[in-house]
Amino acid sequence: MERNDDELAIRQLAAQYADSVNRRDAEGMAAVFTEDAVIEKPGHGDPVKGIEKILKRYKRLQRERDFLVQMIHSGIVEIDGLQAKARWWISEVKNIRDSDTWIYMIGIYQDNVVKLDSSWWFQKRSQTTIFEYQLKASEITTSPLPDFLSLAQKSINGGLV
Repeated sequence: MERNDDELAIRQLAAQYADSVNRRDAEGMAAVFTEDAVIEKPGHGDPVKGIEKILKRYKRLQRERDFLVQMIHSGIVEIDGLQAKARWWISEVKNIRDSDTWIYMIGIYQDNVVKLDSSWWFQKRSQTTIFEYQLKASEITTSPLPDFLSLAQKSINGGLV
């Protein structure tokens, strides 16, 4: 049963990250990583190392976008003791701040995940974009984000908020 609980916890970790992205919560995005985590997007600059730099990157990305929605479509999780590997297919729709540039993207996250103090954390997250399409701004309508239900999530210091 523990293996199923671990897999469910890792899937919850990926879902919490995407939920934080969609709520425009940079602290929530960073809260799912270990202190020494690495995020990377091969071919798009150097990897970002360490939780403080990851948080800084996510805050910058939030400022650069007027709209961003990320969806997880499927995932595979392989657990080996206190470590795991996971792959998630994702898509995003985003708008670059103060522009008519809207982008639809399909990509893949490949994650190294570790269990520390009975919780699972991303230790390395690598994102690859495999498809990108610029949408016509004249064909897009959006609505404001709703008030969100209060749900317990990991905080950047590891506790639940």
